Amino acid sequence: MIEVNHSKIKETNRKKIIALLLEKNEITKLDISRILDISITTVSTNITELKNEGIVEDVRSLESTGGRKAIAIKLDENCRYSIGVALTPNHIKIALVNLKKEIIENIRIRHKNNGIENLITIISENIDFVMKKYNLDSEKLLGIGLSLPGTVDFQEGIVKYSYLLGIKDFNLREKFEYLNVPIYVDNEANLSAYYEFLNRKDIVKNLLYVSITDGLGLGIIINGKIYRGDNNSSGEFGHIKVSINGKKCKCGAKGCLEAYTSKNVLVDSYNEATLEDISDIDEFEELYLKNDTATKKVLDKYLKILGTGISNLIMLLDPDTIIIGGDINNILNDKMDILKKNIYKDNLFTDENSCTITMADFKESYLLGAAMMPIEEFLEIK
Repeated sequence: MIEVNHSKIKETNRKKIIALLLEKNEITKLDISRILDISITTVSTNITELKNEGIVEDVRSLESTGGRKAIAIKLDENCRYSIGVALTPNHIKIALVNLKKEIIENIRIRHKNNGIENLITIISENIDFVMKKYNLDSEKLLGIGLSLPGTVDFQEGIVKYSYLLGIKDFNLREKFEYLNVPIYVDNEANLSAYYEFLNRKDIVKNLLYVSITDGLGLGIIINGKIYRGDNNSSGEFGHIKVSINGKKCKCGAKGCLEAYTSKNVLVDSYNEATLEDISDIDEFEELYLKNDTATKKVLDKYLKILGTGISNLIMLLDPDTIIIGGDINNILNDKMDILKKNIYKDNLFTDENSCTITMADFKESYLLGAAMMPIEEFLEIK
């Protein structure tokens, strides 16, 4: 005999109702009952509870068809929030997001990467600022997602290794437990892949996200879940060796793909070719958009190497969808046809009809992916 878990059924019904309310601007209890095939009594009980919690509110009375006027209700999208934090080698990025995935507050802070404890202090001060500004407490704030480059033990919230931030075996989660909300810590490529998947989950179950930032990362989604590997080390795409005793990578090894394809490679290659001294990718992009010849030559060489790396990914994993994103989206946008030719050159096993390759819609998908972790946990029906 199957045991009926009434509390589980109640939680499932509640989350189904909230998910439907997120889809509709306004709806009646009767329509909720019909669409979800839940009794009107159960719907009414849940709506009353959600009103008491400030999640749902009445909107207006509808025209009567011969009985009591139906009341249209809606979800207050600002009843709960989530905070996403992205920690990069040069910036701290913080986004406050509501239940409808709208960014309510967006903060950017440039830092000198002078120790993880200093960076945590900056993050904490700005989270406290946001919480005071919007009068948030542990009930209104669903949680905080933290994104960073490196290998992360997602279950424990421990950064196993991030050479770009200079930390190893560091428990990042415990630094924010004073907030008394769920804390999620993950790799930036995983979170980018997660966010892009959430925007496509009705049409794809598997995808790869190639993240081009200070490093080169890979996020893998299989059957709607982030694949992290048995040791939380999957997706280290940038550290596949492409040249024996080749260029030195920031990880300390030689010949890593990342040493030829991170965003910084474009800047360094341009400076070597021109004897100029531009300092960041924004300057490279500005020159490129002005049709600077040297930037075009550097980019053409870069695309050949990147294309070879992605071609190897396709050979290995045979994905349906690959999304390319990160800090050079604007530069790559009009070069996708060339990149695809490089990817499929001399490839006898697959072609463009087998795998969709697109640019990410938002170059900071990792930040929104971090913010979406607590929201999706709130909405998830288990």
